[in-house]
Amino acid sequence: MGSSPAAAAGMGTALEDLPEDALLCILALLAPPDAAAAACACRRLASAASSPSLPPALALRLGVPAPSLPASPTCPAAARRLLRSLHRLSRLLGLWRRLPSASSSNSPSAHQSPSLAAFEWAAPRATLAASLLSPSALGVSRSPFVTLSIADSGDTVAAAAAGDVPVCVNFVGNNHIVVEVAVMGEDEEVEMVSGSPPEEMYAHFANRRSPGAGRRKRGKHGRRGGFMEPEHFVRIADAEPTKARPLQGLWKGICEDSTLEFYLVAYDDIGGVTCRRFNDTRGQNSGYSPVFWTTDTTFLEPPFSEQELDNYSNRYHIQGVTSNHASTENRVISRILCINSSHDVVDPHLSTPLDDARSVDGRIWLYEDGTFGFGFVGSDSVIDLRHASSAGCILDT
Repeated sequence: MGSSPAAAAGMGTALEDLPEDALLCILALLAPPDAAAAACACRRLASAASSPSLPPALALRLGVPAPSLPASPTCPAAARRLLRSLHRLSRLLGLWRRLPSASSSNSPSAHQSPSLAAFEWAAPRATLAASLLSPSALGVSRSPFVTLSIADSGDTVAAAAAGDVPVCVNFVGNNHIVVEVAVMGEDEEVEMVSGSPPEEMYAHFANRRSPGAGRRKRGKHGRRGGFMEPEHFVRIADAEPTKARPLQGLWKGICEDSTLEFYLVAYDDIGGVTCRRFNDTRGQNSGYSPVFWTTDTTFLEPPFSEQELDNYSNRYHIQGVTSNHASTENRVISRILCINSSHDVVDPHLSTPLDDARSVDGRIWLYEDGTFGFGFVGSDSVIDLRHASSAGCILDT
């Protein structure tokens, strides 16, 4: 009896039988350590992992035009450097929050420094530009921070926007980076991969080039390009909403004092939602200011009761000087969520304090366009929040 079509198809899908371009597409999905581990599986994968065609395959996946890349590497070592640089740029994409430093808590200028940074593709596409973001009366204000590009050697080159001062942007784990002035003659960070020979690992840890190397020399270089001390940033995970988590992400809105603020809404592991407002103070009080929370994310679905409709329609929408008031008044509510908050979060200037056991109820009104507004009992306003980013790109207005 002849073999069935399914069996024949199964016999023809062995990994080593795939064409090289298919293997390159598979390896382009993997981080360098994982690609190095996959290269140990068979000769075909080992050949593809060291192929000069692998970096262009990764660039294609990242949407980086081939003409913007350095000349095609002619040796495996140059290909590995280019591959590492592309992965490093892609890992930096997104929003990052600056961590406060103890040394900057008493600095007057530090209190004015933005705490939010965005890494985005720039022209040419193989260049990554980081900007510091601040709320302003006209929208989101950007301050150029760091630019990263790929040199002809395939290595990553980073410079501060102020004065083109060379800097290092190193990872500490997957979600923490350090930006600091580069010391002349300091080697690039070595990225260890699984399967590295023991002697290479010993040399690495004996002469550590990981993030933080050379920091003891920083004092000799003074303040170059605005960097006195290393700047630490942590990634803002889940910066945009999803269908399952419509409130999640980084948002922007006009708060009670008619100024634009950033709000971060996160879902916890037990099904609750917390909203915190960014605080740009770099001292002891830096971080997030709590706004509202809920432990139950069950939405009220239409049709809504007359009481709920009146609760919304009798409020006014807090607006900035450049806002279009009419556009917010006519939003259609798709769902409503109940929230809670302490009285001092809602109004810290209340003359009569409330009992500790009391809480202030509120509502989130989710609009049909995917944005939402919130307000509390005892208040007659709605704070409307808009998207701060879309598909990884910052929305300035």
